[in-house]
Parts: sequence; structure tokens; C-alpha cells
Amino acid sequence: MDAPLDRLAHLVTHHSRSPLPAEVRDAARRTLYNALATTVGAAREPATDIVVAAATGFGDGQAVLPGRPERLRPLDAALATGLAAHLDDYDDTHLRTVIHPGAVCLGALVGLQDEIADRDADEILGAFAWGVEAQLRLGVSVSPEHYDAGWHITGTCGAVGAAVTAGLLLGLGAGQLRAALEWAVEDGLGNREGFGSMIKPYHPGKAAVSGLRAALDVAAGADGPGDSLTGPEGFVHRLARGKFDPDALLGEPGTRWELLDNTFKPYPCGIVTHPAIETAEALHDRVVAHGGPDAVREIRLVCHPLVPELTGNLDPVDGLQARFSTAHGIAAGLLAPPVDLTGYATGFVVSEPARRLRSLIAFEPREGYGRDAARIDVTMADGTVLDHEVTHARGSLARPLTDEELKAKAHGLVDRIRPGGAEALDAAARRQGPGYLRGLLAAAAPIAAAPVDGASTADDLYVGDAMSPGTSAANSPAEELALAALLADAGDLSLGHPHVEPVVRLIEEAARIRLNVPAGDERDRAGAVAAGLVEAGHRPVVAAAVAPCAAEDLPRDDAARAVALALAVAGRLADRLGVDVDRVPGFAAALAVTAAHRLPPETALRVLGQAGTRTTAVSGTAASTAADARRARLAAADAVETLALARRGFTGPARPLTGRRGLLSLLAQRAEPALTGPDLLDDAALGDILRAP
Repeated sequence: MDAPLDRLAHLVTHHSRSPLPAEVRDAARRTLYNALATTVGAAREPATDIVVAAATGFGDGQAVLPGRPERLRPLDAALATGLAAHLDDYDDTHLRTVIHPGAVCLGALVGLQDEIADRDADEILGAFAWGVEAQLRLGVSVSPEHYDAGWHITGTCGAVGAAVTAGLLLGLGAGQLRAALEWAVEDGLGNREGFGSMIKPYHPGKAAVSGLRAALDVAAGADGPGDSLTGPEGFVHRLARGKFDPDALLGEPGTRWELLDNTFKPYPCGIVTHPAIETAEALHDRVVAHGGPDAVREIRLVCHPLVPELTGNLDPVDGLQARFSTAHGIAAGLLAPPVDLTGYATGFVVSEPARRLRSLIAFEPREGYGRDAARIDVTMADGTVLDHEVTHARGSLARPLTDEELKAKAHGLVDRIRPGGAEALDAAARRQGPGYLRGLLAAAAPIAAAPVDGASTADDLYVGDAMSPGTSAANSPAEELALAALLADAGDLSLGHPHVEPVVRLIEEAARIRLNVPAGDERDRAGAVAAGLVEAGHRPVVAAAVAPCAAEDLPRDDAARAVALALAVAGRLADRLGVDVDRVPGFAAALAVTAAHRLPPETALRVLGQAGTRTTAVSGTAASTAADARRARLAAADAVETLALARRGFTGPARPLTGRRGLLSLLAQRAEPALTGPDLLDDAALGDILRAP
């Protein structure tokens, strides 16, 4: 029997030749319109600023960005767009899986704009619809086990959506699309430990890059890595506890559409918070009549059990953390309805009235209670108990946003960046004929780079530090802190150690390869060197760690120490995960550049946030030098990018490895060995890693 990804590729390429049913086309248009509006709305927020600044540091491009004046290279445009679309947690949501599919597929479109700007509206919407549908079907096929295990399903499944959207627009045949899907599944990313930091919106942005990159590489002649979904080291085994429903992925193509169950958020926060916000908004006037918020004494919320699990933070310290605090949503609803982006500005989040109301809230989760339902009881100083119940929240499948409500939401997002832009964007989304994407991007372009009315500044919304705001390396958990400190002190290691000496020779070999790589984007140069090392017979993990450390501005001795240290840690990590060390080349490469550049522990922790969330150890079944070269190339390139983002303050979780949903907590098969220790370079396994197979 054909592997599921092969069957999916054939179904998509076959059925996508037919026009979309009218209701599906309209759902795709609404999803695209909403995603563009949320992208423009978050275009000038700090996380987007950091991504754009890092990208422009690698060189200029030609791709335009929704809501910004800069022009980036295609993959950078995909990353920035996917990140901004999801940044405010205001984008579309498929309630059954909790996937936010629009951001990833929009990122793929923006990244492909040079090739598709003049294509017909039906072609663009068709590819977008099938990309959304593919990732949603994959999500349903592994739900609820995959999300419940701790993975961010938007990032892990989203790359498949981007690969489908890009693959159809690039004209890939069924066999080529299968190969692209295999790479997209292998390169998906994201655990839920990063929720409440910049890492969460990074997931759909990087998933857009992974899917688009897979389609472009296959179009250029690359083969796939084999079955990365149901193979022995595939997604289902590693990330979904073995759960897989083939019919959910493949059944009734072209007639059953998960896209029709996609919904649009009325509030900029986690979806499970919405019913509680609506109940609080409904009580605002009655609370005022009984003495106002200062007279509130107790608040009780009856809710679904996922509410305290996912959004139980009672004391968020910034806007991103507050998006995962139902208590803050209630406070905002009681204090300043209607709740919109201003309710999640950091100044409001840390205000005394908001803090006080959050401290009064008690959750009462009930099994069997609807995810879109909530009941609130507010006890006032005069003894009155005010209550309100929502059976189905606004924006749910039972009460979807109307076109007018969706437009009103877009006005609040787009018009502060471009006055009148929401109407122009709506008109562009409804156009027929050629030039569809060009028209959308023109409507989403800013009029000027002047200060935005009502937009949060970097200081107001988010103070970028090492991990989550309020957390420093000094109070970070022991294993993360020890590793960050070790990376910062790599220069103290002995250059004469028997396991460092062969690395010196590897660095010299990489430098010779680098002489024949054209100057330009440092990510491309590091990637080319890594691929060259694999083709010369070196292991992918070795090539990935060495290549970015062979840059001319790095002292050879520092680079050698850094690579040896990174490979030793990677070896121990692989041992903990129960996988071959060549399954963690990205982690090794990120550690190597961190140590080579002698980054301080706070910055090293930011690197660990990105490297940890990208590591899944998912792998296809085919073995080839070409596949290993691609893995090393992407790992080395991503490490260089990670360094640039971390240096600019891109935040992540305080516990990227040992947090409840961190890398080790999700994937480790054993508790030992420790990732650090005085005998790290003495590991016999390090010698094995350094020997070419």
C-alpha cells in the first residue's frame, strides 16, 4: 500500500484541478483576508521588528511585506509574514485541532510573490484552500493525542500546508509534491513550552519557511527523505503517541472540507479564553452599577478543564503572556470592554486594577463543559452576586463572525497602519481575475513608516530579555542555566584535548570549502559549506556544527573548542532522546555558533529557545548523501539565523529543555546523562561522532 503522504499528494494534485465549491472559495477568501489583516496589525510590533532587522542584516531582497516598507528575500518574507499573522493571537482557528492555518499559507504566498503575483484569483485561492485543508486534515488525523502531548500543532502540521500551497503554485506533480510533503513533515516544529513568548508566533513563520523551502528544493530536483509521517522515526511515532487516522487525512477529498470549520477570533488571545471574556464584558455595566471594579470581592469562573491548563496564568507580566491568561481576559472585560489590542498592552496588563481583579479569580473546571462555554459569578462588596453564562462564544462554529463583524475587526487592525486600508483590503480580496496577490499586497502596503496610531511601542508591549520577561539567567532552572553558562565559557576549554584537535582540522577543511562559496548571505554560505562537508564524507551533525564556525571573523581556536563542546552536548542529548546524533544537527549547530561567538548566558538561553523548539527528531525512512547534505545545509543556515535573532532580543521560554512541554520533557527516553559536566569532552561517544562513517 502507498504511504499516506504519497496518497495525499495524488489526491491534492488531482482534486485541485477542479474549481473550488462556492462556499469553500468564500471560506478561503475570508481566511486569507483575516490573515492579512492580523499580519498588517502586528507589522510593527517588537517581534516583527526583530525578525525584519535580522533579515535585512543578511542583505536586501525584493519581496514586499504586508504593513511594512522593507523588502526582504523570499524565505525571510515568509518568516516575517507567518510570524506577524499569528503574533497577536488574533488569527483564524480550527476549533477541533486548534490549528491556526491561515498564517502559514499566507507566509508561503508572500514568499512566492515574485513567481505568482500576476496569477489568477482562482488559482491563488485554490492553492491557499488546499494548503489550509491539508494541514487541517493532518491535524485531525493525529488529534487529540498530538496536541495533548505538548506540541504546537500549528507549527508541526503547518509546514505541510505551506508545502501544498507552494507546491501547487510551482506546478509540482504528484511525485514531487510527495517529496515536498515528506520534507515538510520532517522539518515541522514547535512545542508548547514557548507559549507566552516570541517563540509561539515563530512557529507558523518558520513552518511557512519549511514548507516553502521544501517545495522550492523539490522543484529544483531534490528527492524526498522517505516516509516521515508513519515510518519508524516519523511524526506519528515520535509526536503523536502512535495515533493516526488515515481516513481523517485522506477520506472524501473534495467533498468533506475541514476549511469550512475554520473560525475567526473576536479577541486577540488564546481561543479558550474567549467565552470568559464575553461573560465579563456582559457584566461590565452591572458591576459599575454596584460600585465598580473596586467593589469586586470574588470572581468564580465555571469553564472547560483546558482553560486553567492552557491559560491559568494569574500574573502575566506583558502582552504576550497575558494572551495566555484567562484571568487577564476577565479583568479586561470587566474594566474596559470591548476587549481588543489595547487590553493586551503591557501598561494595561501590569496596571494595579488589572492585577487586583486577576488575584480574585478562582477557576472551577468541569468535565463535559463546552470549550466555547463559560459561566461567571462576581461577588460585590454589597453582597450582590452578579452572573452571566455564555453557551457558545462569539466566533465559535455556533456563532461565527459575520462578514460585517470580520470587516469591523479588520478596521481596528489595518486602519491604524494604513487609514482606509481595511476597505481596500476587502475589495482586493473580492477581486476576480489576474494580478490577485499583487492587488492584495498593494492594499496591505503602508502609506508611510510614520508612527502608528494606537500601536504599542517596543517598550510598552514587550521588553525583550533572555527568556520570558521578568526571568533572567540567574534564576533560570539548573539544566538550562548550566548549559548556557557552559557555552559562554567554551573558550576556557583545553585546545590540546584529544577531541578538540581533530576539530581544528575540520575547521580548516571547512574554511577551504568556504573559499569556493560565493560571498553573500552568511546563511547561504554556511549552508553550502555544510553540504560540502557531508559530500566529503562527514556526518550531518558534524558538518552542521562546523560550517557556521568556519567564518573568517571567528578565531580558529575558539571555533574548534565550540564545535567540540556542541557535538559532545548533542551526543548526550541524542542519548537522552534515544535517537542517532545525526537526528539533531540543528541543535548542535546552534550550540556551536553560540559558543564560538562567546554569547553571554542570557543570549545563549534565547538560542536554546529556538533550537529546542525546532528539534523533533522526526526523520524519513530513506538514507542518502543528498538527504543528509540538505539536513546539514538547513541546520547550519538556521543556526546563523538563530544567532542573529537571539542577539537582537528574540525571546523564548525560561525552560526550553526541562519545562513541562520542553524538549526533554516531551522526547527524552531517559534522565541521564546530564547535558553538562566536567568530563564532557572525555565522552567516548564524541570520538565516534568525529570519525567519518
